[in-house]
Amino acid sequence: MKKKVAYAGIAAALLFTGFQSTKTYAASPVTDVQKKIVEFHQDRHSTVKDSKFHSLNVRKFINKSSGFTRLEETNNPIIESEPNDLPDYANPAELDTGIFGDFRYNVNVAGDLDFFKINITEPGYLVLLGSIVENNDYLADLGFALLDSLTDKFVIPEDYGTDDGIDYQILSVTPGTYYIGATNLNKVASNDIYMLYAGMIDTTPPAQPTVNPIDDNDKTISGKAEAGSTVTIKNGAATFKTINVDNYGNFKVSLAAPFKAGTKLSFTAKDSAGNVSPVCNVTVLDKTPPAAPKVNSFDDNDKYITGKAEAYSKITIKNGTKPFGVANTDKYGNFKFPTKPVKAGSKLSFTATDRSKNVSNTTSVTVADKTAPATLTVNKVKKTSKYVSGKTEAKAYVKVKAGSKTLASGKADSKGYYKLKIKAQKKNTTLTITAKDAAGNSRVVTVKVK
Repeated sequence: MKKKVAYAGIAAALLFTGFQSTKTYAASPVTDVQKKIVEFHQDRHSTVKDSKFHSLNVRKFINKSSGFTRLEETNNPIIESEPNDLPDYANPAELDTGIFGDFRYNVNVAGDLDFFKINITEPGYLVLLGSIVENNDYLADLGFALLDSLTDKFVIPEDYGTDDGIDYQILSVTPGTYYIGATNLNKVASNDIYMLYAGMIDTTPPAQPTVNPIDDNDKTISGKAEAGSTVTIKNGAATFKTINVDNYGNFKVSLAAPFKAGTKLSFTAKDSAGNVSPVCNVTVLDKTPPAAPKVNSFDDNDKYITGKAEAYSKITIKNGTKPFGVANTDKYGNFKFPTKPVKAGSKLSFTATDRSKNVSNTTSVTVADKTAPATLTVNKVKKTSKYVSGKTEAKAYVKVKAGSKTLASGKADSKGYYKLKIKAQKKNTTLTITAKDAAGNSRVVTVKVK
């Protein structure tokens, strides 16, 4: 009901400004221009160029005008004022504003012709829309075209068509004065009300989005792009998500799970006019430390240290707090480090550093003792001796046997000296002395009682 009232107001204004008159203005030129507009509408199918706008959503321009639905209620539309049958009499008009008129004037020639003058201030593409918005006698078939004031020729559209009953033309323009000519293709007077709309198309792509660094622990992706645009995120060739950018140019999306390190994501911003930005490519960073290295057991006789860690990582080895060596893992994660035998009991630590400089937890390994006590000396034992004594590895466990019988046992002191009490043995009795260190390594010596 509100729209009908609005159109009724426009109709009243047209009746007041476009009074019926028997006077005609330049009948022959008017008829000639009308003929050209009719021919233009008939011939445009053969003259229109291949267009980059074929896939353009014209609906957004129609919605932008909003005049076909509510512009007449919310803005100050331009209402035709007669006479305006030639460019010299054109009504001034503005971009992005609804223009209303009818074809009741100049009825003594072959129908009414209306001109509206617009000024273009920058080069680009103009979208020109037109439609009958109120049928009063159903006699009007709207035809319209754009006339270049410099050439006095109609501008051929780059693209054209009809969307939901609204005819549109997309035209390449340069700065200057242009005239919109409108006529009834039926060449008769009509009380039907038409509306025209002209606006510049935004053909400038948004700037490339900026994306905050993303790593393999992140549960959100955020960044900035043109305010009001939509950002499309692709994972390889597949679209992952499309999100809206707020009025401040920010966007943020939550992830069900972090992306794997090394994943390549691409971001583009698309503005409301359908322009797409350059691509911003982002690789998901590796911020996850490798697992702690696994080190195979090794002892004080080994000449290699081996183990396993993340593929292509660097293994750093320390002996206590001092650097000991560096090894690299192969594509299978194996490493092999050549070394001189390391003293038993030494505590070595191992860390793995991946190619993203993440460092693992430490693996600590104590060098196993697999070396028998280096020395085992036995002082002379006589048939009258009540002790067996000598020297061996410090703290080693020493045992004295005669055959299978144990005569004595005990520990060497901190300097390796031992002295074990025995019963006197017969001359030429063979005694077996065994020294065993804490790791279970043994050295054996035999002596004869003198």
